[in-house]
Amino acid sequence: MFEYLCKLGLTEKEAKVYLALLEFGMQPASVLAKKTDFPKATIHFLCDNLVVRGYVRRSQKGRTRYFYAEPEDLSKAKTKEISEQKEALSRAIPLLKEYKNPFTSQPKVTFYEGLAGCKKAYLTVLDSKTDVREFAAHDDLTKMGDNFMNDFMDERARRGIHINVICPNNQTHKRYKFLNKKQKRTMRMFSPQRKGDIYSSIDIFENKVLLLNLYHDAFAILIENKEFADTMKTIHDLAWENPDNVK
Repeated sequence: MFEYLCKLGLTEKEAKVYLALLEFGMQPASVLAKKTDFPKATIHFLCDNLVVRGYVRRSQKGRTRYFYAEPEDLSKAKTKEISEQKEALSRAIPLLKEYKNPFTSQPKVTFYEGLAGCKKAYLTVLDSKTDVREFAAHDDLTKMGDNFMNDFMDERARRGIHINVICPNNQTHKRYKFLNKKQKRTMRMFSPQRKGDIYSSIDIFENKVLLLNLYHDAFAILIENKEFADTMKTIHDLAWENPDNVK
């Protein structure tokens, strides 16, 4: 019973006093103090709070105040509180949404470690409801295993998720290029000798940016933030459309 009272919003001390009232009936603060080992002043403070909330009744005999607990009073008071809180919530939420600054958003960052973690992170791409933009370092991605990568690309294509890939012109990407149509992929390659190489892969989709690094240490970082994702989409689009940057 003690745990239920606490879940209903009573403090531990209030719950202990309430149970004492149920057990011993109407009592003055002096008796409750002996039963609970709380100071008399504390009993008055706790009981007065319970009375104000409608959980406990109070009566006066001469100069002595008595307190009494009736479960039905608690039920009615809590039902009223819940109803009032629901009404306040329904009124407050629209106002709070208007008050919230639309130009701020809290990024969600998830970190994955090891080869198994990288696989788990990369599989999040398969849930994308949008096409994917990718800066690809497939020489490193294949460290997750040829079977894993082939299954991943086939499944992505089966789900109708197209991917635009910017990647170095090397043997690995030349091999993948022959499967572009089957695997719903458009690829633009650049010369790493002229432009510099890519050592990590970056996938941009929905409001997410996934960084995969398997060059030396295997780890992945998934960032969920609309503004950051939009920025990375713009960078990818600029590189994709500018022939001076990508060939």
